[in-house]
Amino acid sequence: MEPQLKDCAPATTGGLSPSGRSDLTYRWDRIRGTSQGLLETCWNVFALLIAIRVFAADESLKQFIPVGKGIGLLLSPLALAVASRFHSSVATILAVLWAGISVGTAMMIVAPGIGLFVVGVILAQLCATGGVPLLTHLYSRNYRSHERGARLSTTFLLGSLAGVVYGYLGGELLDWEEAAWPLVFGVALVAAVIGAFAVARFPSEPATELSARNPFRSLALAWEDRLFGVILFAWMLMGLGNLMQIPLRVEYLANPRFGINASNAEASAILVSTVLGFRLLSTKVWGWLFDRVNVMTVRVGLNLVFMASIASFFFTESLWLMAAGSALMGIAFGGGGIMWNLYVTKIAPPAKVAGYMSAHGFLTGVRMTAAPFLGYAVMEISHPSAAAYLSMVLIAISTLTFLPLRPLIARRAHLDS
Repeated sequence: MEPQLKDCAPATTGGLSPSGRSDLTYRWDRIRGTSQGLLETCWNVFALLIAIRVFAADESLKQFIPVGKGIGLLLSPLALAVASRFHSSVATILAVLWAGISVGTAMMIVAPGIGLFVVGVILAQLCATGGVPLLTHLYSRNYRSHERGARLSTTFLLGSLAGVVYGYLGGELLDWEEAAWPLVFGVALVAAVIGAFAVARFPSEPATELSARNPFRSLALAWEDRLFGVILFAWMLMGLGNLMQIPLRVEYLANPRFGINASNAEASAILVSTVLGFRLLSTKVWGWLFDRVNVMTVRVGLNLVFMASIASFFFTESLWLMAAGSALMGIAFGGGGIMWNLYVTKIAPPAKVAGYMSAHGFLTGVRMTAAPFLGYAVMEISHPSAAAYLSMVLIAISTLTFLPLRPLIARRAHLDS
């Protein structure tokens, strides 16, 4: 007998027309995206700040904080295979994973020390990223091909706006009273609960339609589709270069060892408000480009912006120049999220979108797990700027690999148009 979860909401299609299905998904995904914007700020900035300044954690523990996302993505082919065995809707399974985010966030709030705090961060991130193939599958099913970029860009815009506000208020609260840090994560807990309710309302069919019961079958797509395989290789180089320097931005600003020692409010303004503010401003533009321009052309443009961001941030001690680097990173993030979540819809047959995404997610998990360790290792023997040089070299090689793929993408039929 197949396992079955009890549906927590009427998440099936209910006879909806394609436009009605799209509109209903869009309504609830904007709420989910707003919640995720708060959570991303919690994980990417405040978790590290609290580990450094409240728990005085050393590198052996701090480097595990960004790893939870990578573990979740590493397990995404397995998670997809397990999910496909349930008769419950895809939306219900996503809601269960969001409930796991709530549990992890609650563990962070009650943690008496750094150990449980790190476990809570990892659990929350693992649940968030483990469901990514399911979410991309719903985008493929519920959004029409000509509107995906525009609609997802609005979701990212709202998430960025929520993150900007949350980042500013959280940073001010921590500067006023550092002991109030559980309140910062309490807001994130509320966001996780709201997100769980929102994803449960997505229209979807039973997860058995995913046809992905063998996790290795998804990974084999990288060999069967040579274009997809080359894209994954180039993306691996770019991702390693980009991800290894993200946690080091917090270290460079906040760790007294490097001489800047920015306040919590300054760090939050540069790393949260500036990044998310410029992501907010650029997201709709990138969404428009995604729907109309060759995806490899857009990918190359994003790579160049990321390289400029790294150079502007790590090769100076001026907070203003670092803010400029963060602004460039925000602009790149404005398109990077759309590209990461949707590019497989441009190259995969509709029935295999979830499988393509789980393979892409698995390799993303590999680099997300490895990149923080690589970045911290380089920083420990040298300086964050050395890690920045390595990041730029990897992204440059990736860009040269992406460039020849543009005509191949143009010749591939848009299978779900």
